[in-house]
Amino acid sequence: MSYRDPNINRRQMLKAVGTGLAACTTLASCSKDNAVQTQPLAPKVIGSNGRPVLPWSNWSGNQRSQPTERSVPRSEDQLIKLIKESKQSIRCVGAGHSFSPLVPTVETLISLARLRGLKSADPIAKQATFGAGTLLGQTGEPLWEHGLALANMPDINTQSIAGAIATSTHGTGSTYGSLSSDVRDLRIISSGGEVINCSASENADVFNAARANLGALGVLTEVTLDVRDAFNLHEQQSILPNIEAYILADQYLKEGRRFEMYAFPYGDYSMMITLDETDKPIDDEHDYAESGDSILELKKWTERLPWLRSFLVNTALKDAAGPMSTRVNRSYTVFGNLRNVRFNEMEYSVAAEDGMECLAEILHTIKKQKLEVVFPIEYRYVKADDIWLSQFYKRDSCAISCHNFADRDYKKYFAALEPIFLKYDGRPHWGKIHTLTANDFSEKYEHWNDFKRVRSNLDPNGLFLNKHIKELFIL
Repeated sequence: MSYRDPNINRRQMLKAVGTGLAACTTLASCSKDNAVQTQPLAPKVIGSNGRPVLPWSNWSGNQRSQPTERSVPRSEDQLIKLIKESKQSIRCVGAGHSFSPLVPTVETLISLARLRGLKSADPIAKQATFGAGTLLGQTGEPLWEHGLALANMPDINTQSIAGAIATSTHGTGSTYGSLSSDVRDLRIISSGGEVINCSASENADVFNAARANLGALGVLTEVTLDVRDAFNLHEQQSILPNIEAYILADQYLKEGRRFEMYAFPYGDYSMMITLDETDKPIDDEHDYAESGDSILELKKWTERLPWLRSFLVNTALKDAAGPMSTRVNRSYTVFGNLRNVRFNEMEYSVAAEDGMECLAEILHTIKKQKLEVVFPIEYRYVKADDIWLSQFYKRDSCAISCHNFADRDYKKYFAALEPIFLKYDGRPHWGKIHTLTANDFSEKYEHWNDFKRVRSNLDPNGLFLNKHIKELFIL
């Protein structure tokens, strides 16, 4: 079968559901409604400079706080001065893409937005150094000018490098680790204002802790990453019956291919996306921005007619079944996807060999409990690493991500799935929603106490803690 017109892409795959119907509420109004219906932001406060301090909210709106101070230091020296002189606790924020309460603070909130950019690139050593506040989407073109690229990237590229490392954020491919596994050197500022350079051979314990640090050790200012020669990617998308998709997923795991699968609750079909390196020239002339209109339309109709949920989902997917689109472009362009439908997310990683069984149990539970969700479940593989608090520590893993719309209550859905993840000895993504405690993590991570020791040495007075971090480490 030949590929369809490349204009038929993700935004159109569920077109059949909305035929002849008015478009649903736009993202802007959906997000606005969510802000009004949930917990309103606290009133502004006046900072020490006499100016109002804006409240903070993460991307989805499920985490909110009112800092008493906000700062965006212009340089490392200014950051060090701020840390040394601070009379209250400090939390750092990247792009606000964490759904867990890592960032919220009622004291000082620091952004690294001015500590961005490529500092150096070495095409021979295949390494590049960035300011820690650099967004992942800002790494591609500067590296490409040096003939270089990141070997792998998360599918949301609006995160900061520091934030992605803090939570061991990852892309997909069983021969590729998380972004943290590509870190070779780090520069971190301790609570005393000390500049610490660390690597596998220098301050090794700090390095082992800082590559998945939860923002609990200090403030990263520079990160050196392993990179590789620049390359193009060939992306292919298709909608397949589940049995075919699952067989391919197992095959791609063994082959080490980059791919992600989206399994649809109540559906008999899944979307398969493969990302293969290629020597083919760039042919991507189409707009692949993910509008989300189709999934919003499906959401609307399954809420109106819940007893027809399975029928509506399968009707939409059957209509779109088969190869859908293909494109070739620079790797960093293909890796990143626009997310303009806001959601909240739970992600757990289980052993790679348990991934398919865990997914099957999740889909069965959704049907059995008639959970109100149509958002696709994302399924990816990640290579093991040796990072103390990485969810991939010494285990090749399958990462399974479950989402629900930001204007819907996710708690019942996630509460039904979390016991399944735990049954398979799942480890939660640090930036995603979970309910685990210090006791749980101490059993899951053999270096839990080592991390606490390093944290205490770098920050003995708890300058970089918030309520959530204190609870995690019983401090």
